[in-house]
Amino acid sequence: MTGIKNRHGRRIRLLFSGAAGQTGELGGAELAAALRVREDLPRLSKKTAFSRGTGLSKSLCDWVLEKILGFAPVGAEIRLEGKRPLFFRVPPDLGNFVNDINCVIVRDQYDAGAVRDGIVVDAGANIGVFTLYALALGAKKVYAFEAVSETFNMLGGNLALNRAGGRVRAVNAALGARAATAALKLAPCGGGASMIECPGTAVNRGVRYSGVRLVKLAPLDALVRGRVDFIKIDVEGYEEEVLKGAGRLISRHKPVLSFAAYHRKTDGRTLPKTVLSLRNDYKIRRNSFAEQDLYCS
Repeated sequence: MTGIKNRHGRRIRLLFSGAAGQTGELGGAELAAALRVREDLPRLSKKTAFSRGTGLSKSLCDWVLEKILGFAPVGAEIRLEGKRPLFFRVPPDLGNFVNDINCVIVRDQYDAGAVRDGIVVDAGANIGVFTLYALALGAKKVYAFEAVSETFNMLGGNLALNRAGGRVRAVNAALGARAATAALKLAPCGGGASMIECPGTAVNRGVRYSGVRLVKLAPLDALVRGRVDFIKIDVEGYEEEVLKGAGRLISRHKPVLSFAAYHRKTDGRTLPKTVLSLRNDYKIRRNSFAEQDLYCS
């Protein structure tokens, strides 16, 4: 099996297909080049030549990826050594999709080995990258929560492509500490930056949101009954509220918690305290395999 190696030294192939039947693959060098462009995007996207050549609606990272592949991809297949392949409909935001594949699967940022034979919660499921990765690693069942209805529809399409069936319960819901109503800021094109509005914070300050929608919040404790073994959370700065809303599940079952801890400057201090206030026998470590995350076991 050719391809690139993940953080654990196992081979992964990133295959793409176009609307006219084209096929292509991203190798390690091509993936790294595209992601470097994505990191430099705020500076590079201001260049007038780029704006004239590709239009303001398409990011430079998307343009580079399409140049590398030779076409605009509509489908993706992720082949994992020793695992079943994963299939995706490529979302409009190609650059962020490829970055998610790199962080979640190639770098295994959530250290997801503990999902095997377990009941998993994916809080902030987006289009299903972590949900489907967890199934490939042997999770028995995944509860996938996505607040944005348009993104939730993409998630449903990817679950159908992978014949996830009864192994995934997808829920179009926003999670919080308690039942309430909140303003959800919408990222364009199904991007993962949609977030519950929190006045006075600098989370995702550079993102241009397409609108705001009122949504109902629900605590995880009210939506999941029975044992939970692993909870992954990436909800753009709302992680603390989601943890508080899962207090009963955490206290009763002590699931592994693996979640983003970089959206707010105070996350590194406040989130460990929140976890230990819910159950004080967790061992907490910081992971920086891709982004800054906390892993609690």
